[in-house]
Amino acid sequence: MPIIPVMHDRLAAELAATRAELEKHLASWEYAFAMAGGCHGGGAHPAHWATLERGARLRTRCRDLAAQIAEHTPG
Repeated sequence: MPIIPVMHDRLAAELAATRAELEKHLASWEYAFAMAGGCHGGGAHPAHWATLERGARLRTRCRDLAAQIAEHTPG
């Protein structure tokens, strides 16, 4: 069953906003420090766990939104 255009537009807008937020997060100094090198990488330090978790949540949300759109798009 095709997704209703209004719902498709809402999901597409939410996906675009989430992708933009993810790109901004990945370009931040906070993320750079969390990904820094070291014996176990910067992410091994508890101070960076929330930063890495935020990136993972944003990636998951992007995948979920893209899957919802693809699931209901005729093609």
